[in-house]
Amino acid sequence: MTTKKLRVLLVESSSADAQHTLNKLSQAGYQLEHRRVDSSKGMQAALKKGQFDAVLCSYDPPGFGGIPALELMQASGVDIPFLFLSHDLREETIIHTMQHGADDYIFKGSLNRLAPAIEHNLREARIRHEHRAAQLALQENQTRLHAFIADLPGMAYQMLLHNDGSVTFPYVSEGCHALLGIAPQDLTRVSSLLEALVHPEDFASDQQSMHTSAKEMCFWNWEGRVLTMPNNETKWINLRCSPRKTDNGTLWEGIIFNITQSKLAELEIKHSKAQLRELSSHIQDVREQERIAIAREVHDHMGSMLTAIKLDVAWLGSRLADIPALAEKAANIEEMVDKCTLVAGNISRSLRPSVLDTFGIIAAVEMEADEFERRTGIACVFEHDAEIADVPPDISIALFRIFQETLANITKHAQASIVGVQMHDRDGSIGLSVRDNGRGLTDADREKPRSFGLRGIRERVEYFGGQVSIESRAGKGTHISVSIPRVAGHMTPDEVLAQQKLF
Repeated sequence: MTTKKLRVLLVESSSADAQHTLNKLSQAGYQLEHRRVDSSKGMQAALKKGQFDAVLCSYDPPGFGGIPALELMQASGVDIPFLFLSHDLREETIIHTMQHGADDYIFKGSLNRLAPAIEHNLREARIRHEHRAAQLALQENQTRLHAFIADLPGMAYQMLLHNDGSVTFPYVSEGCHALLGIAPQDLTRVSSLLEALVHPEDFASDQQSMHTSAKEMCFWNWEGRVLTMPNNETKWINLRCSPRKTDNGTLWEGIIFNITQSKLAELEIKHSKAQLRELSSHIQDVREQERIAIAREVHDHMGSMLTAIKLDVAWLGSRLADIPALAEKAANIEEMVDKCTLVAGNISRSLRPSVLDTFGIIAAVEMEADEFERRTGIACVFEHDAEIADVPPDISIALFRIFQETLANITKHAQASIVGVQMHDRDGSIGLSVRDNGRGLTDADREKPRSFGLRGIRERVEYFGGQVSIESRAGKGTHISVSIPRVAGHMTPDEVLAQQKLF
C-alpha cells in the first residue's frame, strides 16, 4: 500500500469520534498530519496559521461544528475540501449541508467511504485550482495583449469577408480612432467606413490585394493612402494580416500601421535621388557641350593654325636650301608641326569624335575599338546587327561614353588579351555588350569608395530608364551589358513624384 501524506483539520468535540476518524485514515494508508479544534476561535487560528488538504467537521451536537464551521471556512477564503461527519442520516440534513456548500457528508457509523471521498474531493480541488490559475494566467495575458495593442502605432483588427461578398469587422482595437479618426464601435457597426476612407486612386489595388489573399490564402500586405476623418487628412497605411477559412467566409487577423512619416521620408529620398540624377545628367550634358566646343576649337582653329605654320616652314625651308644647317632646322620644325597636328587630331577625336555626329554610333564604336587595339595591343573584336536604325543623339553619346569607360577600365585593370564588343537593336532598345578575358572584378573592386567608372555607367543608363548588368568572377573576366530604350524612359523629379503619388 502506498503511503500518502494528508494534512487534516479535524473539527470535533468528541475525543472518541476524533480518534476513530484518525484510525480509519491511517488504515487507508495515509501518513497523517492533523490538528484538532473544538471551537470557533481555535478553527480561525488553525486556518490562519496552518496549511491543510481538507477539513473534516462533525455535524453532531453538542459542541462547535456544523454549518457555523462551514461558514467560518468560507469567510476565511480558504478553498479546500470540507466534509461533514455525522451520526445523523436524515435526508433533509444531508441536503441542507450540501446546499450550504459542503463537499460531502459521511456517516460516522461507517467510515468506509471516507478515504474515497477525500481522494475524490482532493482531485476536484486540484482541478479547481488549476482552472483558477489558468483563468488568472489568461486574464494576465489578455491584459498584457490589450496593453501591447494599445501602444501600437496603428490598430489591430479582425476582418471577415463573408461568402456573399460583404465585409464586417468582428474586432477593432482602440487605435482605430487615432489612425482613422473614427471610433472602433463605428467601424464594427458600419464596416463600409474603411472602404469609404481608402483614397480613390488606391481603392482598386486594395480590393485586388484582398481578393488575391482570399483566393490564394496568402499573407495580405498592402500599402496605400486613406483620407481620415474629420478633416480628410491623408495618411499612408500598411495593412498586414493572415487569412484563415471559417464557415462564414475568410477571416483576416492583423494590424494596420501608420507609415506616413516613413513613407514621406522614402518619397523624399526618391525625390532627392531623382534630382541628383537630373543634376548628374545636366553635368554630363554641360561636359559634352564643353567637349564639343573644345574639340571644335582644336580642330578648326588650332588645326588651321598648325597647317599655316607648316606651309610657312616649308616655304622657309625651300628658301634655305643653300644653307644646310638652316634647312635641316626647318625640316625638324616641320616634323614637330606634323606631330602637333596628329596630337591635336587625337585630342579632338577623344573629346568628341566627328565620326559620331557624321556617321553614327556604329562607326564611332568601330573606330574607337580599332584605336584601342592599335594603342594597347589588345585584340578588340566588334560585332553588331546588320541593320541598326538611326540612334537618337543623346543615346548615341551615352553609349559611346560608356564604351570609352569600359575600355579605360580594361586598359587600367583587366590585364586582358582580347575584348569582344557587340551591339544590337532589339525590342525597342539599343544594347551594348563588352566582354574581356581579364582578371575579373573582386568584391573589393566593386566597393571602392572612389570607383566612379562603374557608378557613372549605372547613372547614365538609369537616367534613360535602361538596364545594366555587370557579371564578373576572379580570373574569369568581366562582362558589362547595357540596354537603353529608344524612347527614353527617364523622368523629371516632378514626374517621379507624380508616379509615386506624393501628396
